[in-house]
Amino acid sequence: MSLFKRGGKWYVRLRYNGRDAWQSTGTENKRLAEQREAQLKLEMVQGRFGLKDEGNKRVFEEAANRFMKEYAVKKPRDSKRRDETSLKHLLPVFSGKYLSQITPDQIARYKVHREQENAAPASINHELKLAKRIYNLGLKEWGWVRDNPFARVSMEKVNNERVRYLTNTEYQALLNVCDDWLRPIVITAVNTGMRKNNLLTLTWKQVDFSNGVIILDRTKNNEKLGLPMSETVRQVLKTLNGVRHINSPYVFTNEDGSRVKETRVQKHFKKACKDVGITDFRFHDLRHTFASWLVQSGVDLYTVQKLMGHKEFKMTQRYAHLASANLKQGIAVLDACSNVVAKTVAG
Repeated sequence: MSLFKRGGKWYVRLRYNGRDAWQSTGTENKRLAEQREAQLKLEMVQGRFGLKDEGNKRVFEEAANRFMKEYAVKKPRDSKRRDETSLKHLLPVFSGKYLSQITPDQIARYKVHREQENAAPASINHELKLAKRIYNLGLKEWGWVRDNPFARVSMEKVNNERVRYLTNTEYQALLNVCDDWLRPIVITAVNTGMRKNNLLTLTWKQVDFSNGVIILDRTKNNEKLGLPMSETVRQVLKTLNGVRHINSPYVFTNEDGSRVKETRVQKHFKKACKDVGITDFRFHDLRHTFASWLVQSGVDLYTVQKLMGHKEFKMTQRYAHLASANLKQGIAVLDACSNVVAKTVAG
């Protein structure tokens, strides 16, 4: 590095990324210019030189687009679609803003804005996590920013303890009003605990009748999962297999062989619930029904965890209270033991 004067102001001559360059110190005072030169040397040693300039040149949507092209394309389809949905909310607020201009205060205001739109806490958190991920790439890999404002904003508190499941009576009533194409989807959901996306993208290659299992290539946790088929599920799928569309790989299809879309399922499932008076119930709650019925039938929580594909046991613990009847049976064993001891002492 060296200082030189031009037009009355001091400039620093330097070499950056293999190229000779020069930068104004913004002052005519040589001592101040020398201080600025020392600061630039430190930034280059620490690898921070030039980041501020990039942050003032790159806008948020540019970083988001790069993320979608280079990283989101490697994700499962449903995960990529969720990122796209999150950006539909993020971009209208942060588009046009340089990366260095976005502050924690602006992000906090974004959270309030989304809450006023009645967005679920989990949805808001996914949006914040996506933006945080984009900034981390800009910080660690792209060299576009020197700070991540999204890392300094707290996440929303999410209540994952909600457990709403169908009674046997509600389940039968629901099946009675379901359309013919929807009924097999509901039955399979209740008897496998599969998530909606896994159900609607299920192909015949994943159905192994010989071994009685359904192979999920990618779950929400990006892990492979083999689900045993109950006899109910086996019969439902065999019936569908007998009338399957010749040109479609999917298990659940429309009349033309195309895959049943989520929006169609949502619309008709909601109507079916309304027709029989089932309230506060979502399609995802069919998964809760699967787990709840297992626990109430005496299946241990470890087995339920494996069947649900839960990565962490705490996700399965929400169903623990449903095992109270089984726990009472377990405690009853102590009465028998106590009676034996009492008789021994008395005798």
